[in-house]
Amino acid sequence: MATNKKSSEEDLTRYRWEVFGRCLIAVVGGYAFTIALRIFLTQALPIAKSSAVMTANLLSFAIYTIAIIWVFSVKAFRQLWWGLAGSTIFLVFVLLFLE
Repeated sequence: MATNKKSSEEDLTRYRWEVFGRCLIAVVGGYAFTIALRIFLTQALPIAKSSAVMTANLLSFAIYTIAIIWVFSVKAFRQLWWGLAGSTIFLVFVLLFLE
């Protein structure tokens, strides 16, 4: 009986850390991805600069929300890290290439 209780406590602790990690990844990783995409859209959109900035800023709210939802819908942590970090790094390299 004691091992069952200890096992369930370990599972609960692991679950809580996983939720905390996903929250951290959603806030920090989603923000970094959104900023990189916002800068990319500002430079890549073929419209006037002021309109491009406004469009990128408005789209960034939806993109950040989608990133947060995606973080909690992915089952594997590895896929989560590769998805957010990989796409953010890709956007940074594209931005460096554009400049």
